Parts: sequence; C-alpha cells; structure tokens
Amino acid sequence: MYPNQVPIKTPKGLQEVGSRTYKLPSAMRRILIMVNGHSTVAELSENLMRFGEIESILMHLEAEGFIAPNPASNPLPETSRRPIPETSRRPTDISQQPTVASSPLGPQPKFNLEKAKGFIRFVLLGAMGPTAEHRINRIEATTTPEELRVELDAIHDMLHEVLSKKEAQQAWRQLAPIMVSLHMPSP
Repeated sequence: MYPNQVPIKTPKGLQEVGSRTYKLPSAMRRILIMVNGHSTVAELSENLMRFGEIESILMHLEAEGFIAPNPASNPLPETSRRPIPETSRRPTDISQQPTVASSPLGPQPKFNLEKAKGFIRFVLLGAMGPTAEHRINRIEATTTPEELRVELDAIHDMLHEVLSKKEAQQAWRQLAPIMVSLHMPSP
C-alpha cells in the first residue's frame, strides 16, 4: 500500500474484529481495529506510531486479506506525483484540462468502473459466498456508472434480506464508498 492510500477492512477483517475468528496477535488486531476507511496509511502510521512499524503491519494485514485499498480513493503512488510547473498550471485549451472532478477535498480521481466491479465482487463473495453469483453476474454486465448505481441500490436492499442485520451492515459499510463516488460529479 502507498502512504496516500486509504485502507478498509475486508469481510475477513470485519469477521476478525467482531469475533476473533483468525486469532491475530493483539498488536495486529489493534491496528486492524483502527483502520476506519477514512485515514490514509500515512495518517495511520503517524497516529499509531507507538504500536511499532505500522506500514509493515498494514502490508501484512493486506497480504493476509484483512484489509484492502478503498476503491473510492484511487490515489497515484507518491513517486508518480510530480510538481506541476507554474507556467502549465492553467491550460487555456480545454483539451488540456485534467480528467478529475473538483471537490472541496481537492482533485478526485476519475471513477474506475472495472476496479469498482472487482471490489464489489470481492465483497459479495466474502459476505455471501457462492450464493452471490447471480448478483455478481449482474454487476459484471454493467457498462456505465449509472447502471452500476442501480445494481448497488438493489444490492443494498438484497443484503438485508439474505444476511443477518450485522452482516448486511458490514458488507454495505464496504460498498458504501463506491456508491458515494458514483454520486460525485463526473469530470
């Protein structure tokens, strides 16, 4: 994970937090609990430095499937960010405009439909297992963010019908950032 990525708990991570199913060492479990879906790796490292080498713990949690990068925050690696020369900051030709939406939080990356569909597949399989196949096929068939938004609305309703209240809430907590990013203005 890059320092500017925002990690979120996977269904496996939520299960560990809720029931200690995988019996993580206490230091790793504490870090897993602190992953909130809003703080970047750098922010978590800064805030939790008393617990040791946070970035390596987060890398281990990711490798073991307890956390994953939040698909709604798709930052570039730090090494690929270069300062923009002052003379080229305000292009006069509209074709030179960047392909990001503006927001009060700064530039937002362009929505990646395929990445979002892959993450939804990951969450549904983790929450529902093979019974999610029909819904996953519907997600895979979407070709626009609008179609995906309709399917996510249907998934939200369906989760509460097929899962326990707690499981449905955990699954939707992971899918909600995608829905939020679908409601952002297009570039």
